[in-house]
Amino acid sequence: MSTESQINLFDNESDTAMYKHKLTLEKIRNELINFGLTKSQAKVFIYLGKYGSKTASEIAKALQLPRTETYHLVNSLQNLGLVVAELSHPTKYTAMDMKEAVSTLVKQEQERIDVLADKEESLSQLWKEIPFFAVETDESKSEKMQLLHGTGPIINKIKEMVSSSIEDFKIYGSVSDLLRMYHADVFDWIENAQTDLKIVASPVNKTPEFLSDMESSKIKALPSNSENKCFIINDRKEVLIFMRNATHPTRQTFAWWSDSETLVDMMISLFDLSWEKGESLY
Repeated sequence: MSTESQINLFDNESDTAMYKHKLTLEKIRNELINFGLTKSQAKVFIYLGKYGSKTASEIAKALQLPRTETYHLVNSLQNLGLVVAELSHPTKYTAMDMKEAVSTLVKQEQERIDVLADKEESLSQLWKEIPFFAVETDESKSEKMQLLHGTGPIINKIKEMVSSSIEDFKIYGSVSDLLRMYHADVFDWIENAQTDLKIVASPVNKTPEFLSDMESSKIKALPSNSENKCFIINDRKEVLIFMRNATHPTRQTFAWWSDSETLVDMMISLFDLSWEKGESLY
């Protein structure tokens, strides 16, 4: 394959040889970015993986990158264990097999997490050794709000809410929302917390198996279609409102958390009204 066709590897030109693979290539690139690579690192890795050994000059020309930046990129990929240099002149670079590369990235991330976990207790202890200097005022007692973007931070916030729950835990959401929480072990956390769970599901055409295992007194369904709504209330002290829930076309969720008394009371009223209107699932 000529260098000219290689140049268009990530381009939108429909007459290039690689255009039919464009969506797949972009998906692979995005997944590599999720594994911690930069956009340019991912492009270089994919290019080497599909075109074989290349010099830095060839990579720079094919991907239309500055040559100096290209040397930095291949060196960084070598440091990550994803690219190896051949003993040739000029030096050629080869990408590792994708499965081996992903395994390497996962191992590195696990090692990083292990190091952080080891430091968790010591950092917390160091923090406690320093006194709190702020003087509590009405301002410091003000109501708080927090924007959470992505499934991970949202699930962590839910876990935090469950761990502090002592009275009741109310969930309003679509079956897709509840299923996502089920797979994240949210209902196991609630069961272990011994808090009183109530769920309003909307809509429910057929009772999912994971819901049928719960006590019927804990679940009600709304016949009306309001599947774009999802929120969680913990006791009477905090609420998590999904601005994009599991039914959103992008499937990229984000949510607002708040301990605003006014907002919490408003959402409790909405939940209680829905609970009264709801029907038993079985």
